[in-house]
Amino acid sequence: MVTRLRRVLAAAVLLGLWVAPAQAFEAFVSVDDYMAASRAERLSFLAGVYDSFNTIQDAGLFSSEALSTTVERIIDCTAPMKIEEIETLFTAWLEQNRAEWDSAAASLFVFTFDDYCR
Repeated sequence: MVTRLRRVLAAAVLLGLWVAPAQAFEAFVSVDDYMAASRAERLSFLAGVYDSFNTIQDAGLFSSEALSTTVERIIDCTAPMKIEEIETLFTAWLEQNRAEWDSAAASLFVFTFDDYCR
C-alpha cells in the first residue's frame, strides 16, 4: 500500500512539473545519476527541485490537495535550512532507501522530506 501511494505521489509530482518547462528536466534525473554527480552538481540539482516545488506550490498548480499540503509543510520545514543540509539529508535518505531508486530523483525529494518534516 505504501509503495503504491508513493508511486501515485511520484506520478502526481512528475505530472505537476510539466507546468515548469524550464526546470522539468530535473524530473528525469535518475538516482544513479544523482549519486554519481559531484557535490556541486547535487546542490544545483536540489536547488532546482526545491525552487520547482516552491513555484508550483505558490501558483497553486498541484492537482491534489494532499500533495499541495505535503509540499507546503516540506517547504515550511526546509526553508531555514542551507542547501548543503538539504543535500546531506537527501543523500542519506537515498542511501537508506535503495528500493526506491527506480523512481526519478526529484520525486523522491518529497518522500525524503515528508519523512523528515513530520
